[in-house]
Amino acid sequence: MANSGELEVIEVTAQKKSTALQSTPIAITAFTGEMFEQRGIDDLTNLQSYVPGLHIGQEQDGFKISLRGIGLQGTSSISDSGVAFYIDNNYIARPAGGSSIFYDIERIEVLRGPQGTLYGRNATGGVVNVISKGPAKYFEAEAGVSVGSRGHQELRGVLNVPINEQLSTRVSAVYTEEDGYVDNTSSAPGADDFFGTDGDTTVRGQMLWGSPETTEVLLSGTYSDLQGTGLNMVYLERNPGGPPPTQALVATIPEDPTDPLKAASDARAFNNTETASGLVRLIHNLQGNEIFFQASYMDQTTRTQQDFDGSPVDISIFNKNQDSTAKSAELRFASDDTQTLSWIVGGYYFAEDTFIFRRVRLNGLAGPGVINLPDFLLDEDGQSETLAAFGTATFAVSDEFRLSLGARHTRDEKTGTKVTRGNFGAPFPPDIPNDQYSGVAKFTENTYMLGAEWDYSEDVFMYASTSTGYKAGGFNLTSNGLPYDPEHITAYEFGIKSDLWNRKARMNLDVFYYDYQDLQLTTLTTVNNAPGQFTTNAAQSTIYGAELETQFVLNEQWRLLATFSYTEAEFDELYSTDNRDPAPVANPNDPAGLGRTDLAGNKVPYVAEHSISLGLQYGKVLGNGGYLQAAINTLWQGDMYLREFNHPEIDKVEAYTKTDATLGYAFPGDKLSLTLFATNLENDVQKSNVYVSPGFLGQSATTAYTKPRTLGMRVDYRFGE
Repeated sequence: MANSGELEVIEVTAQKKSTALQSTPIAITAFTGEMFEQRGIDDLTNLQSYVPGLHIGQEQDGFKISLRGIGLQGTSSISDSGVAFYIDNNYIARPAGGSSIFYDIERIEVLRGPQGTLYGRNATGGVVNVISKGPAKYFEAEAGVSVGSRGHQELRGVLNVPINEQLSTRVSAVYTEEDGYVDNTSSAPGADDFFGTDGDTTVRGQMLWGSPETTEVLLSGTYSDLQGTGLNMVYLERNPGGPPPTQALVATIPEDPTDPLKAASDARAFNNTETASGLVRLIHNLQGNEIFFQASYMDQTTRTQQDFDGSPVDISIFNKNQDSTAKSAELRFASDDTQTLSWIVGGYYFAEDTFIFRRVRLNGLAGPGVINLPDFLLDEDGQSETLAAFGTATFAVSDEFRLSLGARHTRDEKTGTKVTRGNFGAPFPPDIPNDQYSGVAKFTENTYMLGAEWDYSEDVFMYASTSTGYKAGGFNLTSNGLPYDPEHITAYEFGIKSDLWNRKARMNLDVFYYDYQDLQLTTLTTVNNAPGQFTTNAAQSTIYGAELETQFVLNEQWRLLATFSYTEAEFDELYSTDNRDPAPVANPNDPAGLGRTDLAGNKVPYVAEHSISLGLQYGKVLGNGGYLQAAINTLWQGDMYLREFNHPEIDKVEAYTKTDATLGYAFPGDKLSLTLFATNLENDVQKSNVYVSPGFLGQSATTAYTKPRTLGMRVDYRFGE
């Protein structure tokens, strides 16, 4: 589609109703499906170049999201993220990756800041909402193929068929293969390159009945099968530890590769996730008021195998089998927005049951030969349940000025059991529940929002708000059962959104200040002589900053895009000791008397103080009726840290730049299109997380690196009129 002489009006549903992006009183970045194609965004991690404060990482079997330093999570059955991830208004507690997330979508909305009133569950950092294209009232069919670096191959297709005036159906499918970008030089049987896929398949089917003027019913089902080639562990150090026979075998490991995209792992690795989900949605228009109901169900199975020692020596293999079911329902009523007082009231229910089996095989060296130590075996079964009621009201004081009030009451309950069936031959730790810990945690919380919005002029919109957010606490199910507290955040925001000069310039500014209490931090450590995750609370953190997003129409062919973000995020109070430190110095001033290190003043992980992105887009209709378009975008991101300890060699990610580019041509008739794309032209890679290896191998820092340069080509063809 050709560039126009003005910027697009984008409709979003960030407030559970349709509003224009530029008149929505939230810091929000929204992309249409067409924007993804223009900018070459085909993976969730690519969003980091376009959304201020966004970080995407991966640990074991899923990706982890943070916004402005808030988010991420552990990998236990009752762990929660601080950034809520939704697909079609359906909360996804354990999102898996794959390019299918970005295929056949209407748009993606990234809401920054706590969304505790309307979204509630675990939205202290914000919300990422993916909205699929729904069935349309006209025939539509598309087919496409992509090829690229590392043997990348993708086939995709869409078929939309209207059955009659009331009923339409839509089916979309995508299949992807790609070799891993971390080259495994091992010739051991089953060894493969890491972070690739042997074949990801996703199919989504939808059926829509009715009319938006009266009643609409949507049935949707999605099936995905992701066959990942596994994740590697790049050791940043090798600290001694574990049983003496294992220490002796670890000592035989040759020097690790110096290239972060090279590995020498002798074990077969895989990361396979199969998901089936379905939802039913009913929207009824009642004389301008709206009744909305949606119920969903998801079943997910994950099988992961990982070489824990990350070496050509057969020392340790980790297996994780996870089976999860989730169900949710939301009912809400919304008034006619044309009234002086508009409102939304509703209720929400979510329940998840997750069973995780973990197995660690461990070898050692005794005398002249290798011995097999008894396995570590852990069964974990966790349940989470949420029930909430919410409401918002907006009162128009005048045609230009409005006041808003919102509140949410939430009840969370988490239960879990843990049974250790093997511990490398050592005594078993206590199971959960036990005499000390019940394996049950319940929380009740009220959150609120107060806001004001002002149409300063036809082109300038201003807003201010104070709001609270909450993430449920829990207990350390995989280790000793010790409870941890909920997170609480109080946020203050002020923003200006402007479309100037006949929508030829768009400048959106958001200034924020967070008072963050009891931030949850998770590490892997040894408790009661067994490995497990351990979550603690940071007493207090302060996060504040400003974000500026701009777009300019230079002429009918050229557009300029620029964003800037400044975030100051520090711990005001935090005591914790780095478990990879073999001889930590005891701190006599620890108020708990545990000698922990005082980390006050350290930077909150996963957020850079400064980032800047610049983009340029070109589009022109040629004399033959074809359309030529090109785009380039460069992100500069300042230093940041990946753990609260801020270790300069282990945790720090140095400032870097990342440039993506696309060049496309739509043939006359707008049916056939060809696009060349390139991501990370600098071919520079960075650490994406830091994971401390379990004590049975010596508690050493490990990491994974981001994707290197990727080049490719996609061809798409549209059928029909």
